[in-house]
Amino acid sequence: MKRFLTLLIACCAAITIWAVQVENTAGNLANLIDDTSITQLTVTGTIDARDFKFIADNLNNLTLLNLSNAHIVAYSNAKSPVFMSTTNYEENAIPITAFMGKKLRSVTLPTSTKKIGKAAFAGCSQLEYFTLPAEVEVIEPYAFSACDKLKSINFPTTIKELGEGAFSRCNGLKTVTINPNSSLIVGKDAFMDCSELASINLGENVTEIGPGAFAGCTSLKAPNFSDSHSITNIAEAAFAASGIEEINLANSNNLTSIGMWAFANTPLSNVTLPATLVSLGDGAFYYNLDLAQLNIPSGITSLNNYLFAGSNVSGMSQSLKNGITSIGDYAFYNTSATELTLPASIVYIGKQAMAGMTSLQKLTSKAVEVPELGEDVWLGVNQSSVPLSVPRGGYDAYIAAEQWKEFLITPPGVFGDVNQDGVVTSADITALYNYLLNDDMTFYETSDVNDDGNVTAADITIIYNILLSSKNISGRNKSVHNDNDKLLAQDFTIEAGESHTMDVALINTAGISAIQLDITMPQGLSITSVTVTQRANGMLLGYNEKEPGKWRILLTNATAMQGNNGTLFNIIVEADESFGGNNEISIDNIIAVEPNELVHFINDLTVAVGNTTGVKDINLDSAVNGPVDVYNMNGQLLRHNVERNEATQGLPSGIYIVGGKKVIVR
Repeated sequence: MKRFLTLLIACCAAITIWAVQVENTAGNLANLIDDTSITQLTVTGTIDARDFKFIADNLNNLTLLNLSNAHIVAYSNAKSPVFMSTTNYEENAIPITAFMGKKLRSVTLPTSTKKIGKAAFAGCSQLEYFTLPAEVEVIEPYAFSACDKLKSINFPTTIKELGEGAFSRCNGLKTVTINPNSSLIVGKDAFMDCSELASINLGENVTEIGPGAFAGCTSLKAPNFSDSHSITNIAEAAFAASGIEEINLANSNNLTSIGMWAFANTPLSNVTLPATLVSLGDGAFYYNLDLAQLNIPSGITSLNNYLFAGSNVSGMSQSLKNGITSIGDYAFYNTSATELTLPASIVYIGKQAMAGMTSLQKLTSKAVEVPELGEDVWLGVNQSSVPLSVPRGGYDAYIAAEQWKEFLITPPGVFGDVNQDGVVTSADITALYNYLLNDDMTFYETSDVNDDGNVTAADITIIYNILLSSKNISGRNKSVHNDNDKLLAQDFTIEAGESHTMDVALINTAGISAIQLDITMPQGLSITSVTVTQRANGMLLGYNEKEPGKWRILLTNATAMQGNNGTLFNIIVEADESFGGNNEISIDNIIAVEPNELVHFINDLTVAVGNTTGVKDINLDSAVNGPVDVYNMNGQLLRHNVERNEATQGLPSGIYIVGGKKVIVR
């Protein structure tokens, strides 16, 4: 019994030695701890760089450090550096290399900590329990590099700067969450080679992803960019050699550039780029073996060097839209595409841009003038067996041009034969309708009949002219923009459950035989039907909802519609319970075509839409007279100082403010 009590006392004594709690005055910690073999330490009071240095140099067995109730004060000694050559240490900052390589398993920092110094916890391979303080603003370079047991990191709203390599090579890190209110630049190599990192939520205020930020993160499949509205740049090699499979940047409306090699050597297959993008760096999608297709925004005018080299770009043809003027060196080198279509705007193709494309079975160039070529553009391609389709007006030049003439170039087919059946019939008009209204890409390559780089109602007009023998060869008339051409529609009010007929009129300066337009409806409104008026009697009408809330209307004929002024369409608009009112309908991409194929671009139009929810009928008391002002719902004065009983006479249906009260005119 006596022996047992002796052992128990000895164990208790050992425990008190291993776990120590002290109240410190800055610079005095060395005098408070006698046994440097302790494993747990809690410090209250004040501490400075000298105390951190004591811990770093002497407490080699420390696994738990609790500084939650301590306060870091500034320290300076120009004659005696503490860590490395540093002599000045800020308040509320963990010093440079303070715990580098220590055995710490759990660390709680002071709540007032604002900065974590360079390499402060680098190489702490046992660090498992750690939370960033709520006031941290700066994490300096390599602060947590190679902390292999860290599982997750949540960045507070205060974080502003994440230094180079801050969490690089943290092989156990699985989840990173950046608070939506954090305005942050993710620094160079910040999470490089974090092989287990599988989830990253960037938040809406992240402004930049630095070079190599997520490079080598092989478990990162689909980073969440859904709310990343503030990103302006994804820098060089940001996701290179990572495991990224898909990325949706559709809502990143400030993103203008993606740097060199940004997604190189990844299994990326699904990419959505924002319309704001104007720059794609060299090799941005280099050797993406699973990349079949992506949208190239209209702001991209050059495909840079190595951009798609080694990638699977089998569906890329339809993405190379008009506006791309040059293709850089090796841009499609060793790609597996079987077909490729070059847009009408292309003027230059660089050195070996398409070398090694041994799977190429069909090439189409829509450029009438033969593009200039660098050296060995199609090196390794069996050109003599690959058909090359060229515009009618460029055939003679292509068959004489070096590097082009080696292809199997056949004379252009029947002009206007969209569906490639050997003759021009109404079936070709149907093929164009299916393309314009339903995005049917079956005859995409032959749909641009007039070779202007766009498929519009003008191409349908050409087919009509061919069928009626009014014209055999397209004149390629230049487009015009005349402000006297106008589309008109009145503002209106509508309640949930109601429908309204929106009359759309056209004022045109010349005879018009075709018109197309896109209508974007706000939440809660939809189009149930479209009919033409007597003015367009006999014309062919088509309309379709091409994507949720966006409709295209197409009206064509061989001859001009009746008159130069009047309603063309009656559009039935219906409101459901989700319609909130006080919104607008947008009508854009308005193209009108003369019978001679001259295209008119017409200014966009917006139609204000309101509702009468919660407004009861107010009947004006004709017996109560007196002067009033009349306003519409946009605040425009319509009538001034008129008698109350005459205030709304002759006004169209709608809601008005009469003498300060809402009044409905039905």
